[in-house]
Amino acid sequence: MEREAVESELQFLGFLVMRNLLKPETAPVITTLRSACLRTVMATGDNILTAVNVARGCGMVGGGERVIFVHATPPLGPTPPILRFVLESEDGAQGGTEALPQGLYQQGGGSYHLALTGESFSVLCDYFPEHLPKVLVRGTVFARMSPEQKTQLVRALQGINHRVLMCGDGANDCGALRAADVGVSLSEAESAVAAPFTSRTDNISCVPLLIREGRCSLVTSFALFKYMALYSIIQYSSVLILYTVKTNLSDLQFLLIDLGIVTSLAIVMGRGGPAQTLTPARPPARLLSMTVLGSLFLHTVLLLLTQTSALLITQAQDWFVPLNATVVVGAGNLPNAENTALFSVSGLQYLTMAAVLYKGPPFRCPLYTNVLFVLVFLCLLGLLCWLVLAPLPWMCRLLKLLPLDDMAFKVLLLALAALHLISAFMLEVLVDSEVLNCVQRLRGARQSKKLYKRLDLSLREQPDWPPLDQPLLTPPGTTINLS
Repeated sequence: MEREAVESELQFLGFLVMRNLLKPETAPVITTLRSACLRTVMATGDNILTAVNVARGCGMVGGGERVIFVHATPPLGPTPPILRFVLESEDGAQGGTEALPQGLYQQGGGSYHLALTGESFSVLCDYFPEHLPKVLVRGTVFARMSPEQKTQLVRALQGINHRVLMCGDGANDCGALRAADVGVSLSEAESAVAAPFTSRTDNISCVPLLIREGRCSLVTSFALFKYMALYSIIQYSSVLILYTVKTNLSDLQFLLIDLGIVTSLAIVMGRGGPAQTLTPARPPARLLSMTVLGSLFLHTVLLLLTQTSALLITQAQDWFVPLNATVVVGAGNLPNAENTALFSVSGLQYLTMAAVLYKGPPFRCPLYTNVLFVLVFLCLLGLLCWLVLAPLPWMCRLLKLLPLDDMAFKVLLLALAALHLISAFMLEVLVDSEVLNCVQRLRGARQSKKLYKRLDLSLREQPDWPPLDQPLLTPPGTTINLS
């Protein structure tokens, strides 16, 4: 049966309107991301007007922000490729005719968004590479995008030094999910094969959690690195100072420090969860940075001063008896007052650095929420205070500690460790407040290494870009370097 016969003698009943409404979780997530200064971009296969309407509904485009459509046409015969920027009209359509002074819609720097189709994006890449980075910095809506164009968009954003997190739920998103720095599949279909992360829910509510978890993991890794580095420095300093007086730590003292204190604390330090809110603050991105290395250096100086003070205080006591200089360095000089004092203070220093380097907000939950860490910390603190104030005879024999009767001296050692705790905490607060970057500030402002930041600053200083309703022709032989 032919189509004409089927469609003949029909009675009109009405139109069937189908709507694909926004999911209720989308707008709050977009608001959270924008409040954390995280840029959101839409790449869709829908019509550009539909995409702009969805962008306004979910909050990607604010109520007072304008949309500028980017039209790029390829060369047709003798007609060269043309690029045109058209302001959105009041009814949301393309080609607004209201008279606006050039640059008025750009007031505030980021009060406008660019929207373009996949065809215009391809023409930009091929014929207008000098305008492509600027469009990428201001582009928010990319409509009618094919799977290959989505992948090309992700790589272009990475080319201006963005770190891209891509969400997708279909087979047409697989290439972009694989190309992105972080790919999140919102379904368990084809896209789940290409993405390293798969959400159990079919919405983007997992994105803030994923970012918070990533930041928490990064900060935890940096904290553990600094703790293990300072653990080595504390123990090396103790051994070096004791060697100057012809003695050393005993084998069981080494074992208690390595297994009992450091290993147990390092294991439970990483159990802290991410912070409950996503903030605009960024965690340190490089391990070998001024902040990390400067912190290690200053803490090293502080702990060396503390251990040296413990030795000098011990040698200044009336009851102190110097070691026999003829005895070979090592266990032959144990027990002695120098070893007992250095072991007591350095043992508490391991606890101090674990507490100080445990980074809480804004990227991790506060220290007290890590119950296991608090329990282990308190148990070790009680054990070390017991060994300092009132060790049992068998403990002294086992660890080769010298029994001391001077309670004032013992309290003085604890006070010295407490002073180190307060000083180390204040030092870390100053480091977190970027005091170490004052040297860089004295050298003057430096350009960001991120290309998109330099482009954003350049656009803020160019209120006449983009030129509205002015056809732009591609200059011959134009190229651009995105590195």
